[in-house]
Amino acid sequence: MQTKQITRLTADEGKYLRKDNQFYKTVDLKDGETAADYEEVAEKVMKKYFAQMTPREFVLGMLSRGVTREQIEELIANNQQVWAELNYATYIERKNPLLDQLCGQFGLTPEDVDGIFGLN
Repeated sequence: MQTKQITRLTADEGKYLRKDNQFYKTVDLKDGETAADYEEVAEKVMKKYFAQMTPREFVLGMLSRGVTREQIEELIANNQQVWAELNYATYIERKNPLLDQLCGQFGLTPEDVDGIFGLN
């Protein structure tokens, strides 16, 4: 089987940060595969990696998905890291693993969080 190597963007694997803030990973292409087979996946990964919004926008997004103000305030009162993120961060980044954890407490999936960030 003949293979060729290409370089594709990825934030999940490889993680070689270059000066132009792009992530690259070399992958082997099998017969019949082209670089185009990976472009859509790479674009989604990069959009997710660099997505950000203000804490206000994030809270409004949770409210729009059925999370109540009381639930959010209780979580903030019981978790210092969430309190700091929502009160002092200029931007909340989608790549922050804390988001999936805290939203999971409200029954939101990672796909729901992506929706809050306008990624799906």
